[in-house]
Amino acid sequence: FGKFKGNVNHDCARYGLYLDNQYPRNLVRDEDGFVKSGCEKFTADGKDNGVTPANVIEDELDWHNIFVGQYSMGDISFKRYVSVNNQHSLYWKTSKNFADNVSHHMVDCTIANDSKDPYGRLQVFGPSGPFTFRFTNVTFLGGPVGEAALCAGQHCGLGGAGGPCNVQYILEGVDWSRLLSWQKKIKFGTNAASFGYVQPIFLSRDNVSLGGHKAMVSQHLDGFAEVGCQQQDWQWDNGYACQMPIRRLNLWSNVEQGNVTLKGPGYNTQPNFAAPSHGLNAGIMQFEPMHRG
Repeated sequence: FGKFKGNVNHDCARYGLYLDNQYPRNLVRDEDGFVKSGCEKFTADGKDNGVTPANVIEDELDWHNIFVGQYSMGDISFKRYVSVNNQHSLYWKTSKNFADNVSHHMVDCTIANDSKDPYGRLQVFGPSGPFTFRFTNVTFLGGPVGEAALCAGQHCGLGGAGGPCNVQYILEGVDWSRLLSWQKKIKFGTNAASFGYVQPIFLSRDNVSLGGHKAMVSQHLDGFAEVGCQQQDWQWDNGYACQMPIRRLNLWSNVEQGNVTLKGPGYNTQPNFAAPSHGLNAGIMQFEPMHRG
């Protein structure tokens, strides 16, 4: 991917920074620079073939663009990214865990919107899929926000996007305090398939990023009220805030084997078969054919 540092994109008709689809890997080249091997997602022994250490986009500044970001990208980190009055502060559909196990998807970033400027909305449309999205030391400034300051799962479950949609967003050192008053902070799913509004979860290990809570699940998982989780207001997308550890569970299969029912805390409730729950609130897990999980 090379060195990517200190670029500025502004007032573009559509995208500012646009990385499209990027997954840097450990390529093997011949003496003339032609690729011999290494394009596969995994090595012959099953290890992640993502480049280690991860590539980094550093000190990027984007302002007055409709979109900033990419559709699909992994093993690349945004470091000290600054967004000012873009229509979409960041646009990202799918990603993965880092092969180096230490990098963060976004770290030391600033997402800002000047309300005196009629152009722009403060809204990060983040990716989804069966991975952990690390969102660290990010400051939100101003407003107004669009759908929410941070939306988990842009287009999840639809063509060209991630799935299954049970992404884990780990928030550390996220500063919401300088948003305009009465702005929505998070949203479970955006422009997604129905299950994209139910499956994402937000996690935190500090006392500020999730309003002092350790985890939040979607408002549609109403069974979590029975295990001590407290429903929040619209600023937190009416999600259920919990002090217990909550994690995703993925099951994989080459063929559809019918519904699987998950039993246990949080799912001991009557199934709601209306959209978008479709029984997910009671642990009824349906096969997701696009990603076979």
